[in-house]
Amino acid sequence: MSLELTEPGRYALKGIVTFDNAAVVEENGRRMIENDLQQGESRLEVNLAGLLQGDSSTLSVCLSWLRLARQYNASFCLSGIPGELQALAKVCGVESLLDESACSL
Repeated sequence: MSLELTEPGRYALKGIVTFDNAAVVEENGRRMIENDLQQGESRLEVNLAGLLQGDSSTLSVCLSWLRLARQYNASFCLSGIPGELQALAKVCGVESLLDESACSL
């Protein structure tokens, strides 16, 4: 698993995020995102197209980053959201949060 900064304010989450590594993923991402926010970035995007496997912990990580961006009054969006993550969000009752954070085309 890796969260890569592709350019200021833009990230790519790749690999497998599960309960076993979600806390580390969230913390590493939080540090990277917070650094961008403190540098004045007002729009953040995390691309999930490289996500090979995710579960409810993956959803939790993404929502945590969304919450962080909102604390800084920054825009946050997710792109390349896998269908399984969308389905999971629906089952968990947070589909509207995921929909709201989807990047506009």
